[in-house]
Order: sequence, then structure tokens, then C-alpha cells
Amino acid sequence: MTTVTESLKRVLEADDLSALRDGDLDRICADPVLAQRFARRLAGLARQIAPGREWTPEDLRDVLEIAVHGSAQQSARVLEGRHFRKRLREQIGLADRYGDSFAVVVITVADGVNEGVYSSVLDAVTERLRKTDMVFLYRRRFALLLPRMRASGLEPLIQRVRELVAVGAGASTIERIASLVYPDAAFAGGTEDDGASVLDWAEDQLR
Repeated sequence: MTTVTESLKRVLEADDLSALRDGDLDRICADPVLAQRFARRLAGLARQIAPGREWTPEDLRDVLEIAVHGSAQQSARVLEGRHFRKRLREQIGLADRYGDSFAVVVITVADGVNEGVYSSVLDAVTERLRKTDMVFLYRRRFALLLPRMRASGLEPLIQRVRELVAVGAGASTIERIASLVYPDAAFAGGTEDDGASVLDWAEDQLR
């Protein structure tokens, strides 16, 4: 016997399929679940076109951004440190709700560096970031919040930042780089406690 809930689910799924078939852009953009379903279908088609890569919606976003704008948009937002915790909580909420991974990177510079060296490190950091990324400024630290970042993409980014800083300001300028991807194996449940652990981790890195 079909329950009311099952019947409603079938109606909603049929309605979603209708919106996709009709190319209802307003409807797709207004519904995150429907937009994700559409993006996954596009990723599936991309795998047929270029089977050498396991395409994801994030990959398609990067390709389409260059196709639309003509070049990669590397203008990351630079904000004061006091905004970091609020933005981090927002990213945790999105990750728990939709499963979008993100990364946090905290770069600590050596004590006593002058303003010119500090600016050189900031330039090296922002050069490798996307326009959706955010950099938060502290006296001796930079906190990076990188939406839709996976561990596989984070390691090369950190390595490239190290190389750029070494050329522009010297390798000893960076005292430490700490990073975290959420959700990840250490935060597999996506629960409120997991989100609190991420906030605690960030607080520890900024002390």
C-alpha cells in the first residue's frame, strides 16, 4: 500500500523532472536540491565527453567560469579577522545541509616580519585563490576559507603558496601552515558536534 508520504515524494520528483526537461532556469536556480540534481547530470555528461576524469559539479563551475569570463577570476575577498568566525559558521551550515566540502587554512608568519613582507605573503596567497575564496587578516596570521574545496585540490594549493612565498619573501617567512577539510574522515557524521569541533580547531590555530 502506498503511503501519503510516498505519493507526495513521487509527485515532487515528477515535478522536478518536469522543471529540468522544460529548462526552467528560474526554478532550478531557486531550488538548491534541484540545482544539485541538474549539476550532477551535467557532470555525468562531462564524463562521457572526457572519460579520463571523474568530473564533479565543482570542476564544471571552474571550466564554465573561464568560458564566461575569458580567464580565471582570482580576486579573492580580503576581510578583517573579526568576520572569520561568522563566515566559518555559515560554511559549516552549508556543508552539513548540502554536503559541500570546504577547507580552512591558517598561515602563521614568522614573528617580527615587516609590513612589506606581510604584504608579499598576502599577494602570494591571493594569487592562487578564486573569487569565491576569502582571506581574513590577523596580525601574524592569514585565515583562508575555501568553499567547495576538496583535499585533493588543497595540497597542491598549499604547496604553490609555499613556493611563491619562498621566492618573494623567503621560505623562513612562513612559520606554520595548518589546514582542515570538512566534512572529512575526522568529521564523518556531519553533526552539530562535528561543526563545533571545526570551530574549536580554528580557534586553536588563531591563538
